[in-house]
Amino acid sequence: MHELVLRIKKPELCYVFADNATRRGHEDLARQAYRRAVDLRAAAHQEVSEDERQALKAFYAYEEALSWGQRKRKRATGTWQMVSRIGILPTLEKRAEGKQADEARDTLKHLDMDDYSFGAVAQSIGLNSKAAA
Repeated sequence: MHELVLRIKKPELCYVFADNATRRGHEDLARQAYRRAVDLRAAAHQEVSEDERQALKAFYAYEEALSWGQRKRKRATGTWQMVSRIGILPTLEKRAEGKQADEARDTLKHLDMDDYSFGAVAQSIGLNSKAAA
């Protein structure tokens, strides 16, 4: 990751940086800034295990995929409701098996965050799901 992107400490500033980088023709820096925003948002959750932090990165990356090309940020409302109801890791397992995993995969690949897709994270932390197999 570029030094300028690593210096950013707040997710909101990552989005400003990404917009400026895109406007100036630096798509690679913009993608790095979006990835940094996902990392910072997941790191803000203090009381979670490392596996849950990886799952949170997948949820935030999914929100980036939903927001890509839109003028406004989009939240994964259904995903966050499910997290409240059944917990972080069970939600990741369900999302890895569902159609959301396929819908966001191409956008995540374009954003260089395909390793943050539901299926990839479920597989990396060893969840027993069809997508992780």
